[in-house]
Amino acid sequence: MIYIYNCYGGTHSSILAIAYHLKMLDETREPTKDEILQLPNFNKLVYGNCGELFYYGNDEEGNKVYAVGRGRSKVLIPGLFNLSSMLHKQEVLEEKIIFSNTSPTVPLPMTFGGFFSRWLKIDFIGVPLLIKGAKQSYKEIIKLVNHTKKSANEDKSGVMILDNKQFKKK
Repeated sequence: MIYIYNCYGGTHSSILAIAYHLKMLDETREPTKDEILQLPNFNKLVYGNCGELFYYGNDEEGNKVYAVGRGRSKVLIPGLFNLSSMLHKQEVLEEKIIFSNTSPTVPLPMTFGGFFSRWLKIDFIGVPLLIKGAKQSYKEIIKLVNHTKKSANEDKSGVMILDNKQFKKK
């Protein structure tokens, strides 16, 4: 199986999701500032990286885990879905692919933190907001990752998209 977590920039909520999926972060407690900042590509990617798949490792079951930033595109994930489906139908690709949207877990501090840090390059404002947002959303992100794994194991289709709107912050 291939898991592809996706969000706007591919550098905040999707990185947190891959970190919980790959057990880089402890699910039993809130992550520390240092743990968050040491995650691969956390707050490091730029808009030019959108659409680029980043591989982060294999999970305990040998499944590959990736993240991708969508940017403003409404067609990137559906396009990747269609390409993957076509490759499945032509029997070029056999691995199941799961696209899981992490954006619904993003709280307001993370949104503003990303804007200040990635767009305006004002890290002294953005990074503390990103840390606050990561700590605020960690339980929802863990639920999303567990839902993604469960859905992947239950669904029999070769390719699936999870919009995860049920995790939308209220």
